[in-house]
Amino acid sequence: MNRTLLALMFILGGCDWSDPEPPPPDPTPPPPAIAVELADHPGIDGAIRTAMEAGELVGVTVGIAQGDTIVFLQGWGLADVENDVAVDPTATQFRWASVSKGLAGIVAVQAQLAGTLTLDAQVSGLLEEYTVPTTVLPDGCDDVACAEPLTDEQRSITLAQLLHHTAGVQHYSNGAVYPVPPILQTDDPAINTGIAWALPFWIDAPLVAVPGTESNYSTFGFNLAGAAVERAVGAPFGEIVRDGIATPLGMDTFAVDRVWDYHPNRAVGYVRVNDNIAPDGDNDVSWKAPGGGFLSSGVDLTRYCAGLQSDLLLPADARDTILWVGDGEVTDYGLGFGVGDALVSHTGAQQKTRTAIAWDRETNTCFTLMTNSTWAEPWALLSLVMDAWNG
Repeated sequence: MNRTLLALMFILGGCDWSDPEPPPPDPTPPPPAIAVELADHPGIDGAIRTAMEAGELVGVTVGIAQGDTIVFLQGWGLADVENDVAVDPTATQFRWASVSKGLAGIVAVQAQLAGTLTLDAQVSGLLEEYTVPTTVLPDGCDDVACAEPLTDEQRSITLAQLLHHTAGVQHYSNGAVYPVPPILQTDDPAINTGIAWALPFWIDAPLVAVPGTESNYSTFGFNLAGAAVERAVGAPFGEIVRDGIATPLGMDTFAVDRVWDYHPNRAVGYVRVNDNIAPDGDNDVSWKAPGGGFLSSGVDLTRYCAGLQSDLLLPADARDTILWVGDGEVTDYGLGFGVGDALVSHTGAQQKTRTAIAWDRETNTCFTLMTNSTWAEPWALLSLVMDAWNG
């Protein structure tokens, strides 16, 4: 073998032809979407302690965000009296109740911006198994027997009308049927397979108003809206909200409140009957997730509140011209939010919980409150917080 060939073989044999090592990962994680820079506020602490003593409240958590930064977060009292567990605003999970309705509005607008659906779409077109009822209850009528026929032109319900509460869908007790599924079914995951499962209990019942003519608050209208969004997007509602809202904001404790799921930090709810305070029930609410079926810690509700003030969820123009705009002359209620001159807000009342959020548009400050005392008045408590903060 000649010397040139030997030299070439030696060179090739000594070379490493494997792929080069990848560069080491950046050791610095990206900053959180919602920053936390907390400070004490004796005025808020004193106001809540006084209110809790006067009202014999069990547990409360409050959060405040300025822009995209949480600046105040505190818990008081007990999440679980029987086991002496204190409220931890970073861990204790309270039900959101109707504060959840804003989630449905946001993901619906996100889907419209993505070209997946339009808010003006007919619900019967988005959800093919849904047909607008043929009758409506006139004033003073609460029975199928006295319902009156709707014209073909009146039988039109859009996704936006559901989210504005102007679709004429009944709430809990103002219609001709009882719309809540039996507890033995809602608490059974083999039967309760999601929000669409719960629709047949009421969707064929007469409407309580001609669509688009008046405002009638309805959790069940939001359930129908959520099912329509599910169908258009092609994913379960909980996943849509997780991907569109919770994940971008870093809401780690946020979840659909399925009674059979393990959440070790769930707050126990309490009721007061006369002078006695006792644990409340704990029935599943996941079947009505769009209208009131999520839970989280206080810090994650405040992350959500901060997200409303930023461009992390929606562009500012979409918030101002779509999300927080009422349905013409019928209502000032936006898409899941009560909208006033200064505040965008919502409260929630449900088994185990009372909640409230409010965004002050003038100061770009958002306030949250959650309690496991079902006799509490959440808006009155949150008003104390806002007064103390602004005073």
